[in-house]
Amino acid sequence: MKVLIVWILGPLIAFGMAAVAGTTYNDRAELQDAHHSRDFAASEVCKGQPFEWEGDVLICLRERP
Repeated sequence: MKVLIVWILGPLIAFGMAAVAGTTYNDRAELQDAHHSRDFAASEVCKGQPFEWEGDVLICLRERP
């Protein structure tokens, strides 16, 4: 009976751990995609000039001649 419990619980625990690990990877990938999207949008708005973010506020910087 103990062997049967081990054979049932082992794979369930393994699948549960894999599901949690996959979820954190997807969350991290979404954050990276959001950061790249934000920088892409800023470069389009500032027309290629330097920019910086202060919180959620975009500041386009002027280049000095």
